[in-house]
This record gives sequence, structure tokens and C-alpha cells, in this order.
Amino acid sequence: MRLYFLMRCFRLKILGPVFFAFTCFTLISEIFRWRKTWGISPRNDDSVPNGEHFSYPQPQGVFNQTNFIPGQFLKGVFPKNESYCQFSYGTPEYFNWTDKYTTVSPELGEMGPYRIIYDVLKVPDIVENSGPVKNLGVTYCTHATPEFVYHIVEIVRRWDGPVSLAVYAPYTDAGLTVTVINHLCHCLPEMSKLSLHLIFPVSHPPIFTPFFPSHRSDLNIHQFPTFTDCSVPESVLNGKLQTFRQKEGLTYPVNVGRNVARTAAKTSHVLVSDVELLPSQGLVPAFLSMLARFRKQRIEGDGVVADLNPPLPVMQESRMKNFVFVLPVFEVDEKESDVPGTKEELLDLYAQSKAVYFHRWVCLHCQRFPGLQRWLQRKPSAEGTKVIQPLLVVRREFPYHRWEPIYIGTNREPLYSEQLTWEGQQDKMTQMNEMCLMGYRFVILDGAFLIHTPGIKRRSDITVERTAWRHPHERHNIKMYHSITMRMMRKYGANTRCKL
Repeated sequence: MRLYFLMRCFRLKILGPVFFAFTCFTLISEIFRWRKTWGISPRNDDSVPNGEHFSYPQPQGVFNQTNFIPGQFLKGVFPKNESYCQFSYGTPEYFNWTDKYTTVSPELGEMGPYRIIYDVLKVPDIVENSGPVKNLGVTYCTHATPEFVYHIVEIVRRWDGPVSLAVYAPYTDAGLTVTVINHLCHCLPEMSKLSLHLIFPVSHPPIFTPFFPSHRSDLNIHQFPTFTDCSVPESVLNGKLQTFRQKEGLTYPVNVGRNVARTAAKTSHVLVSDVELLPSQGLVPAFLSMLARFRKQRIEGDGVVADLNPPLPVMQESRMKNFVFVLPVFEVDEKESDVPGTKEELLDLYAQSKAVYFHRWVCLHCQRFPGLQRWLQRKPSAEGTKVIQPLLVVRREFPYHRWEPIYIGTNREPLYSEQLTWEGQQDKMTQMNEMCLMGYRFVILDGAFLIHTPGIKRRSDITVERTAWRHPHERHNIKMYHSITMRMMRKYGANTRCKL
């Protein structure tokens, strides 16, 4: 009996703690494995990159290996003798710029490390609209690095208005950008709608030469792409063309690009979007028609009805300034070479599970917009792309505080924080938080949308090896979030429903 009692005590006192310790160890190991797999970086590490150079190797900017290739419709089309574009500063033959033509970035100004050369490519003066408002329209404002410039042909072909493109082009990337754009300007008449603006760090001002021989190692670039026709060159498509930014490991100031492209717009409204997002057909005229109707309607039941007299620029501006108009974003299967242009085409793919809302499988909250199921269930208008309707009006507050809508607004909206980098991710969150604190209302639009160029991203694409290089940049952005948020709260006051 005593022996049995002693053995039982031994098991309880020794084996019990050992089993408990083993269970805890297993649980902690699973947690760390989960954090690494999902790309979550620790928040208590104060190490911050210098904001200019990568700490980890940068992935190459290769187009997704899908059936869709930007500019594929230009295959077999050859450049014309005349250009459809209006260049400045002596381009495209040479690049005659001096410091007097540069300006500071829109948000950080003189304190920022970047400088801008606006209107390297200019849009001809906009013809005054026949309506009561001059320059009533929407500019598609986007940004890119040289290896993604070819996507712009898809946008100018679909967009019914001016397109403003800001390209990050340090040192020899400026010449590369101008060369690619100039080539496209001889290929596509719609390029006449494009304005081009170059961004560069003070430490790497742009240089331009019409030819970059491959033996010139001092230029840190192999050579310009070889154009066989107007379609995307093979060296760009397969990622073998390495830009100066890639070779030097420079971080991408994505929000400087957004701010520059938006600031350069001359129209009453702007859409700040990404260069791989393509708009639905007939979006601009349908939006402007909807906007006129929206101004007439009763605003959130407060008894104020706007009409079209006096003219739009002064009519009920106080009632409209805190409204922006959200375009739902979707992505389609990589096997789809044709990007849907109408809601009917999109819903057909959705019914076949060949389309999902953007980032459905990698970030549930990022683009899952309020009213998604209602949007999907509402049948397309009988008038097709000619009609856009407001679906519902929401605030970007909890539980939608992680939502990153892409919207049509004006140049009155807050700028994007230029302290955040693309590599650190979630670079639009601080602007969203500021708009929440300012009481903005987001109008979800039915009948209009954006499509990410084909290829649905999935969790399986996120591995430790593929995401480890981002971790120091994520820590940098997280540190900036805290500083920016504190500044906003001092300016606007606290609101517990507005969170990052």
C-alpha cells in the first residue's frame, strides 16, 4: 500500500509538471509558427530601417504569370512616326531639367527626402465642359515604378478622362521611364490623356541618356528593354530588366506617389488607385450623372435638399465636402485573360467562383466592403454601364476600422502619410483614420467597380521565406502609426470608434 501511494505521488509531482510544461512548449511553438506564417511581426522591437534602403532582398517586380499580360492588345502593333503625347523639359530626346523645375513632396515638404518634377508629360488643356462647371470630371491618379509602367495602357484605354501617373524614378530609372513612355506614346492614341510626374530622392537625382550600353556598370542598370512591337518587352515581362531602385534596394515611397498624382490633377474629382486596378466601363460619365442626382437628393434625412442652382462649385459645398464615393474592388481567376468591364460580366464570374472581392483569401477585412452581399444580389441596371447608383452610406468606424476603401473624392481630402513605405504595408491606414476622425461618410456605389489584373492571391502564397524581408519595414510603419495617431488625436480629439 505504501509503495503504491509513493508511486502515485511520484507520478503526480513529477509527471504532471512535465506534461504541463510539454503542453505549454507545444502551444508556444504553434503560436510562433502561426505568427511567422501569417507575416505578423513583433511590435516590441524598436529597430527601424533608415527609410531608404531594404534590409532584406527585394522581390523582383515580375508580372504575375497569368493569362493576362498588360498591353497584350498591342501585340503586332508597331509604333507610328508621330507621338500622341506632349512632352516637356526637352524630353524625349534629352532631359533638360534643373533644380528650378523641382518641387518638394506634398505632405512632408522641405523636411522630406524626395523631390518632384511635375508634368514631364502634359495633358493638353482640358476643354471647358459644356455644363455649369469648368473641369468637371474625374482624374485617375496612380503611381508606379518603371517595371510596372506598361500597366498604364490598360488604364488609359478604359478611363473616360485624364490619367495622372507618378513614377518613382531615381537616377537612371528616369531615363528608363521616359523611354518606355515615349515608346507607348507612338503606339496608342489614348496616351494623349496621360500626364507624367517623376519622383526621386535628393540623394539620387535623375539622369537621362537615350541609350544605356550593357557594359556601363557605373550606371547600375543592364540596358533598356528591346522593343519588337508595341507590346510589353520580354525582359520586362520575365523580370530580367533590373531597375536602379531594385539594384540599390531603395524603398518605395508609395504615398508620395499617391499624393503627387492627386495634386497634379486638374479636374474637380480624383480617383487615387493602383496601377494594376482597372476600372469598369463607362465609369466617369455614369459617375458624374450620379453625382448630379446625389446633390439633388435629401442628405441623410436632415431636411436639406440641394438643387442645381446656383452652379455646382458653390452649391451646398458644406453638405458635400465630407462625402466620398467608394468603388468596390474585385480580383478574378488567373486564367481569365479578359478583365470584366460590366457588372453582368463580373457577377457571371463570381457565380462560377472565378471572382472574389479583393484580398478575400489573404486579408478578410481589407476590402470586404459594407453591403457586399446586397451589392452582389442587386441585378445590373437595364441601361448597363450608363447608370451608377448609391447603394448605402456608411462611416469607416468599428467594426469597419480595418477597411481600406478606394474612392472617388476631391483634392480636399487628407493627404497620405509620406512617412510610410509600401514595404511596410497598410500604408493607407493613417489617412483612413484621419477621415474617420473628421466624420467622413463613404457612399458605396453600385454599378461601378475596380478589377485587379487577373490572379487571385491566396494564403499559400504567404510563406516565411517570401515575407521575412518585410518585417523591419512593418516595424517601421507600426512605429509611425503611433506617432501619426497621437498627432491626429491632438488635432481632432479622440474617438474610440476610429482605430488603426
